[in-house]
Amino acid sequence: MAWIEAIAIPVVALALSFLWHPQNPLFLDESFPWLWLAPTLVALRYGVTPGLLAVLILMTSLLWMPEPSGEWLPAFTGLTILTLICGEYSDIWTSRRRRSEARTRILEERMTRLTDDLYVAQISQERLEQNLIYRPISLRSALQELKQNAVISGGVFNKDLGDQFLYLLNQTCGVQSAGIYIKSDHHTPLEVAKIGNMGPFQPADSVYISAIERQESRSLVDFGPTQAEHYLAIYIFDDIQHHQQVILAVSDISFFSLDEDNIRVIGVIFRYFCNHNMAIEKSLDILREWPDCPDDFAVELTILTELSTQYHVKSMLLVYTLNPDEHSGTLSRYLCTLCRGLDIVWQYTTEQSVRILFLLPFSGAASIEGHIARVSLEMKDRFGEGWLTHCTSICDYTVGGKSPSALLHTILSAARAP
Repeated sequence: MAWIEAIAIPVVALALSFLWHPQNPLFLDESFPWLWLAPTLVALRYGVTPGLLAVLILMTSLLWMPEPSGEWLPAFTGLTILTLICGEYSDIWTSRRRRSEARTRILEERMTRLTDDLYVAQISQERLEQNLIYRPISLRSALQELKQNAVISGGVFNKDLGDQFLYLLNQTCGVQSAGIYIKSDHHTPLEVAKIGNMGPFQPADSVYISAIERQESRSLVDFGPTQAEHYLAIYIFDDIQHHQQVILAVSDISFFSLDEDNIRVIGVIFRYFCNHNMAIEKSLDILREWPDCPDDFAVELTILTELSTQYHVKSMLLVYTLNPDEHSGTLSRYLCTLCRGLDIVWQYTTEQSVRILFLLPFSGAASIEGHIARVSLEMKDRFGEGWLTHCTSICDYTVGGKSPSALLHTILSAARAP
């Protein structure tokens, strides 16, 4: 689209100038060369290269319509300089805008994951307290098992993983009949897994049609029980990585679980698991090599590495190394609590050392110095000056320049057990 407009704008401007001012279409003898606005606008909108293309198109008019005035060379020289300035400004501004959008997108994803985590923790505690006698299953423990199986499957939503997820919904939310489907483009959704008495998929169902039209999850809460034909709820998750949608269709829920809160809980668990599944695929190499690495740490490190490569957004890794003595447990536990709001921490323990890795998104050298100063002050207030005798080193690493696995190899290779 950029190249089409870079060609069309100066061509249209030339045509209009020949109609309006045929004796001097380039306006070289006028007080202001109005035709110069065309390449200037192109450069401001699309950058240097499209702007220079627009200038060349204007210059071609000299080949078949020579100007009587001899001022065309300095005029076009000035236009080229103006176009370069505007294009450079556009490129810098576009780069800054893309970095800002990338940061905002990452923060929104982090906020969504954090909100889902907190909500899952809340409903897990409530369900465990209410149902422990006759339904001895913890939502968090079941999700943790599903996460481990998701790592084994490589983040692919296959039948085994789908069956386990639907069984989890059956045990925690009273879902009796449901199915998971994959929809790509405008094709009919393909079945991945199902539980209960789920027949063939019904694309003519009113709840499903409404969900597809609105591109959001819909349920009988939005329609009323009399309007539900086959499905009580349709939940949609956009899998951007594979350009497809994951659909959860629920056709039957036990009577005592059929309420608005439970329908919302099903949607939260579904979105939480799909988000985690999609994130695992990005950070699969890390999770397979270091199974004890927190999922959020691996995912965030992978995303920040991509941001550094694409948009030069700087992030840092700060590593505190402790001696594995009788004090290391207390020191490391307190050290892990000293992370900021966006930071993610991972404690990596071997026989030779205890390493606390702080991942600091969108940080530079100044943030590292501030972090070390703050942590040192907090540790001295809590444990006194003696804590430094247990800390053998503090090292910082820049995220980017190498793959996340290679960076962790560099950091943790010395900490591996022989």
